[in-house]
Amino acid sequence: MPGTDDANHLLRRKIMGYIVAQAIFAVTELDVIEHLGDDAVEVGELAHRAGADRDALQRFLRVLVAEGLFEEPAPGVFAVTSLGALLRRDAPGSLRHLTTLMAGEAYQAWSMATHSLRSGQPAFDVVFGKPMFEWFNDHPAAAATFDTAQAGLVELRLLPLLERDWSEVGTVVDVGGGNGGLLNELLARHEHLRGVLFDQPQVVEETKLALTKEETRQRCEVVGGDFFSGVPSGGDAYVLAQILHDWNDEQAIAILRQCNQAMPPQGRLLILEQVIPEDGEPHPARLLDLHMLVLLGGREREESAWRRLLTAAGFETLHVSHSARSSLIEARPVAG
Repeated sequence: MPGTDDANHLLRRKIMGYIVAQAIFAVTELDVIEHLGDDAVEVGELAHRAGADRDALQRFLRVLVAEGLFEEPAPGVFAVTSLGALLRRDAPGSLRHLTTLMAGEAYQAWSMATHSLRSGQPAFDVVFGKPMFEWFNDHPAAAATFDTAQAGLVELRLLPLLERDWSEVGTVVDVGGGNGGLLNELLARHEHLRGVLFDQPQVVEETKLALTKEETRQRCEVVGGDFFSGVPSGGDAYVLAQILHDWNDEQAIAILRQCNQAMPPQGRLLILEQVIPEDGEPHPARLLDLHMLVLLGGREREESAWRRLLTAAGFETLHVSHSARSSLIEARPVAG
């Protein structure tokens, strides 16, 4: 147990943690890490490159030095660490896009987190006057920023799918596939696959532009619709990548049942999500669980909860594999 002074210091840091998150977002927005490159740069020169105030930049960076993102090898000279380098645009598995998703409207929604705690309902609706995806329909610039950030996380999500054996799959249906980044990559790597990208009608027109390779476009059908009403039939595998955590259990089961009805008996359901460990230890999925509540009224789930959800929707869980970035849950329809 820490002493009283240590405990006070620790708790103060936790209470003020949003300052660290917003400091990371601010230096990322100004491309400070890109302007540093692999060099140690004097803060005045760095401020000139980034278009920042010299004194303010030094104060921001010194906070993030203490967080391990930067180092100060000489007074007023800064360099990025291996941890901070994960925010570079071209870093494998870059977390730059995550800073965007955690800022802006999402950050504002957290100002009413008490509403979610009291009601179990999303705070976003109170702050912005309507549910998040409805609000995005009225604010296309914000929606585009959100979609771009989501697409930037595809590389992280896709790894468990790429490692899977696709030799027995002919057609894969990406349910709620957004701008097509995940399916585009999957089809490019597995030339025998055909794809169906399914999302809301207002999304799918832009999706056609995101399928960047001509040969990929020729193997992909883009379909608009509502996954609460039905999903395209005829697929061998159905992918739900970070979709079900947007919804509460009742809504998630409704989506799963629509997939079940569309699938052949031998079909496979592939769910990519963050699965909360059941050991009670700190984990990013626990934080994301609260974030989904505040934004959408959704939730992250433990493996046991996923199994219960799938059973309720008429599926048998076959396998759950975990990685540092996401988990892959594989299921099939229950016969009869």
